Amino acid sequence: MCGIFGIVLKNEDTPISAEAVERCADALAHRGPDASGLYIDGSVAFAHRRLSIIDLHSRSNQPFRDNDTGVVVTYNGEIYNYREIKTELSKLGFSFSTMSDTEVLIVSYLAWGKSFLNHLDGIFAFALFDPRKSLVIIARDRLGVKPLYYTICDVGLLFASQPNALIRWPGVMRGPDMIGALSFLSYRAVVGSRTLFAGISKLEPGYLLEIKNGRHTTERWWNLSERLSRSRPDYSDVRELLKSAIQRQLVADVPVAALLSGGLDSSILAYELSARSPVQPICYTGKVETPDYDETGYAMEVAAAFGLTHRVVPIGEPTDINAVAELVRMRGHPLGMHNETAMFTLAKAISKEHKVVFTGEGADEIFAGYSRLFRTPYDYNRSKFIAALPPPLAQIARRRLGLGVHGSQLQFFLERYTYFPADEIRSLVIGGQMWTEHETALFDHFSTQFAEAGGDFFSKISYVFVSTHLPALLEMVDNTTMAAGLEARVPYTDHQLVTAAMAMPGFQRLRWRSPIAPVQALWYPVAAFSERLDVSKYPLRRQYRSVLPKSVLSRKKMGFPLPLGQWAVGEGAAEYRRLLFNKDTPLGDLIDATALRRWFEAGRRNPSDSFGRKFWLLANLGIFFKEVFS
Repeated sequence: MCGIFGIVLKNEDTPISAEAVERCADALAHRGPDASGLYIDGSVAFAHRRLSIIDLHSRSNQPFRDNDTGVVVTYNGEIYNYREIKTELSKLGFSFSTMSDTEVLIVSYLAWGKSFLNHLDGIFAFALFDPRKSLVIIARDRLGVKPLYYTICDVGLLFASQPNALIRWPGVMRGPDMIGALSFLSYRAVVGSRTLFAGISKLEPGYLLEIKNGRHTTERWWNLSERLSRSRPDYSDVRELLKSAIQRQLVADVPVAALLSGGLDSSILAYELSARSPVQPICYTGKVETPDYDETGYAMEVAAAFGLTHRVVPIGEPTDINAVAELVRMRGHPLGMHNETAMFTLAKAISKEHKVVFTGEGADEIFAGYSRLFRTPYDYNRSKFIAALPPPLAQIARRRLGLGVHGSQLQFFLERYTYFPADEIRSLVIGGQMWTEHETALFDHFSTQFAEAGGDFFSKISYVFVSTHLPALLEMVDNTTMAAGLEARVPYTDHQLVTAAMAMPGFQRLRWRSPIAPVQALWYPVAAFSERLDVSKYPLRRQYRSVLPKSVLSRKKMGFPLPLGQWAVGEGAAEYRRLLFNKDTPLGDLIDATALRRWFEAGRRNPSDSFGRKFWLLANLGIFFKEVFS
């Protein structure tokens, strides 16, 4: 787990400044505190900041160069099956000078060419330069665990683990992408290949980029929808696949830790780690001050059940504006969730003794853990029925059930998935053309995702969660842990497990509690019956019910202990309000100041948590503009 940066010039005669390369790479120093390296050869320059996890010796520092061929790589991530690949390559006659997965990555390319990507089981973002062919290959892992950004400017193409490294290069535009900003407000993330930085793109999960003779092409090397078309659902596979993923991801030359909330996903990880790790991992739990939201009791019960050492980390005020600003600067991204500072606090505590931590991200997306959203097909069918009722009855039913006017499946889903409703954002934005471009880009993105998914409505929603929602969540986890020099491993995103889970029909992942439950739910809004009349992540609960404490199997999701609506209008958010409502507000080129004040005053009369979440997104976008672009 590291930070990478590089540049590939269009013109080989143009000299590359080592000082400029190092300055960009220094923006990633927190990602790799153990070593740094630089490679410059004609039109190519690679830089690296290393967090040493496999083969801690300096011989494995990067950029790493093969002496016989001159092929060089700068790489961020872990190849979990590098030992198996190394054995296979040794049989083919290749030799090795290190014990690292980095060298295996290069030799795999030498043996199999571009198709070597299909041999890799891991999380990665890397750039590889083959001077024999004047070829650069830049690639990202299947599910998007490791981030990679790039920009094309007058001199050539630059890439980095984080976009705030790219804007340090002389001549690269340093300004916000307003369409990306509107996407962040809508979905807490910028969807597709767009970013919050003008002129900077994301290399999307499962894609590679080739640069040869000053030209670049993009190719999709792994496609989930194609894998699903060839996969057969097998309910019994889930536990074996997860066990295998955890076993493979234990590869490290340093001890590993685990985040343990006492919820289903992290408790399963704790159980499997206790059974498989040669050195028992230490579990960490964040303790909040609000007793009703304190999960340490659940976590302690799980740790005790599996004989694991357990440490509790006090979590301070999650909305302290100085702590938020610090993390925004390091991430180069606004905080979409108010618990990110809590994650950062945990990461800093864990990194004092560990470099690797296991986390449970991904289980909700592949096993339908967000039951309210995954029940959208049920609501859609109810909406169709209501549309056939006489208008007065239909109005009463829609109001009781919280259902809008029936439309297309995509429109129906997006109305529920958005964090900031479109009509509210539209009322705040300066300039109709910008809004039109934003709406078109979003509709095109999600329409493409629905078309790729195929299948029923549930399958389409599930595909969006893995292809759009999950990469954004993984980027948050990566950036927040790496800000503390800590590698996060996410076994639930193992591509074999994801493919198997996604091939299951919706009713196997999100089950009704009884045959009559769907009838009982008919006259209740989804928020009232979710997790009461249905069971989310059913395959996990069934497969692990014999080993987990009953409290884990029966407990509901616990929200973060901060009533955001009350916070937004209270003293705790005073600094945030001053930032947004100041005459020099950072959002002045995007948001109409008068409309924003009017929106806030309307919301403060009855400050719901939904209102508070929207205020949080606006305020964080303002902090981001101020910290990164001022």
